[in-house]
Amino acid sequence: MLRFKLHYLVITCIVLALCGCSSSEKEARAGSAAKTDAAPVDSLIVELKGEAGKSVFEITQRDHAVDFIPSIAGNFVQAIDSIEINGNYGWMYSVNDAMGQVASDKYITNDGDIIKWHFRKF
Repeated sequence: MLRFKLHYLVITCIVLALCGCSSSEKEARAGSAAKTDAAPVDSLIVELKGEAGKSVFEITQRDHAVDFIPSIAGNFVQAIDSIEINGNYGWMYSVNDAMGQVASDKYITNDGDIIKWHFRKF
């Protein structure tokens, strides 16, 4: 019986040790919370060149396979080259390193503009 109680006590201590957070784990969590203010990290970037009078969407669709949902606000890009949005990641575009503020079919580019599609965690 004493052996059973000793085993029970040891197992209980191990479980409590594994369930609790050490101070280093708490510090790591606090550090990761501070990192949320950092610039977003892209998993993939598709880069294109702007053309006078052409929209970001037109240029993208010409050079890549694009799945999208049309709406009153504009086309919502679902996938580029079969890389689809999911619960955590999605496609966003920038022109000359400024994030787009309108739908990609509404943004008209100029010659020399640098378009980037960012597959990024939201």
